[in-house]
Amino acid sequence: MKKVMVSLKNVFKDYDEKKIIKGINLDIMEGEFLTLLGPSGCGKTTLLRTISGLEKVSSGKIYIDGEDVTDVIPRKRAVNTIFQNFALFSHMTVEKNIEFGLKMKKVPKEESRKRVKEIIELIQMEGFEDRKPSQLSGGQQQRVALARGLVNMPKVLLLDEPLSSLDMKLRKQMEIDLQRIQKKLGITFIYVTHDQDEALSMSDRVAIINNGVIEQIDTPKNLYNYPKTKFVADFIGESNQFKAVVVSCEKDEAIIKLEIDLEIKIKNNNYDVGENLVVIIRPEQFKLAKERDVTNCFYVKTKEHIYNGAFTKVLGKVAKKEIEFIIYNDDEYTKNEEVKLKFNSDDIVILEDNDEQK
Repeated sequence: MKKVMVSLKNVFKDYDEKKIIKGINLDIMEGEFLTLLGPSGCGKTTLLRTISGLEKVSSGKIYIDGEDVTDVIPRKRAVNTIFQNFALFSHMTVEKNIEFGLKMKKVPKEESRKRVKEIIELIQMEGFEDRKPSQLSGGQQQRVALARGLVNMPKVLLLDEPLSSLDMKLRKQMEIDLQRIQKKLGITFIYVTHDQDEALSMSDRVAIINNGVIEQIDTPKNLYNYPKTKFVADFIGESNQFKAVVVSCEKDEAIIKLEIDLEIKIKNNNYDVGENLVVIIRPEQFKLAKERDVTNCFYVKTKEHIYNGAFTKVLGKVAKKEIEFIIYNDDEYTKNEEVKLKFNSDDIVILEDNDEQK
């Protein structure tokens, strides 16, 4: 059974009496790739900096490998941090940049040489040892920055949006490389990003942060398929959200009426007649219906088609409600055409519509 490597206990962080982190509790396991995901200003980078020691918590405790490091200075914590800017020494070669941390820790030369060689092989930069940063591409510089953070074998590697300055193709390649390297070394990675694609593709778990609190922490698959709040449903992927009201209840089933004047049967989860709900349907969960289909069907007037290569996103309107869905053959449909859609009740997510989520 894996042990807890990083533990946050009721952590708060205030700036000038403004609460940035609001009582976060979080356990991160040894060897886990965990991503802190959220919009700009949500507190994710501040939380990362409290783990590194670059920010002092206002209250609460931080433990790394069972040790209370709340008041421990950054260089004495068993962590390394990789920032958005690569921060490589421009006058040093690749080899010297990677070796720098070992030199500061007075690691014996033979051991240092061995570890540098191993990490260069791991990041697949053999043959580049004598080059300076200015002679490297952005992706290569990022690999060197990663190697410099890993060569000391920290217990935890903190990554603050390290791929944000790379172009799309390089980012996708680095996502694969980061996963490969992390699994190979078994080091705990805590990764900060506002890019949901990065978070979903790389992480073992993702913590969705909103306004200084964790809205939900789960596997990427569960976050996408089973969001627990409207914010998570909207932030992870794209979603159509419909207000609904419970119109009748039986022992096992309930009937709810969506704001588009459509009634559907769902499993009765102890609902009350008149209860307000929110129904979430992902764009890809809508299918083009046949005329004989009658259950969970409605007509949409299409407005815009957005071609995306593998599929086309269609924006439409039903009963003054704007929705979006996906089709895989755009040739048959034109703007302002009416099409019939259907969905499966088992695919939808139903949440309470309460004040906390509005």
